[in-house]
Amino acid sequence: MANPGQFTVSRSIDAPIERIFAMLADPDTHPEFDGSGSVRGSETHVVLSGVGDVFTMRMHREDLGDFRTDNVVSTFERDAAIGWAPAPAGESPIGHTFTYRLDARGKGRTLVTLVYDWSSVTDERVVPRLPMVSAEQLERSLELLAQAL
Repeated sequence: MANPGQFTVSRSIDAPIERIFAMLADPDTHPEFDGSGSVRGSETHVVLSGVGDVFTMRMHREDLGDFRTDNVVSTFERDAAIGWAPAPAGESPIGHTFTYRLDARGKGRTLVTLVYDWSSVTDERVVPRLPMVSAEQLERSLELLAQAL
């Protein structure tokens, strides 16, 4: 049964797991595979190295205009999984996460699973706007990731 507070999408990508992980761990590359069209660019320019790292992104949404997010790395397993919890810049995460899980599927091929989980969001101002991205936008992210590699 599907989790009502979560979207999960997967795609097989013709690239080695290490190359995919390196791209995901570099916030400077995130606009290249953002299927929502809201990521404008990184302000931190540092490759992620572990849980607790924070990277700041310039963002834009039609309903919110220009804004910045601080993203706290919530999952970090080199060449296996990486994820982050976004927050308005200068604030604590609001409870949603984006997590990529990587599974080698033979020489130079990787199954990439992207999970957007908003089930822990409790802020009454945010809940009516959830989910903030669609499953289709997540699928587009994986398509763009495959193209970028």
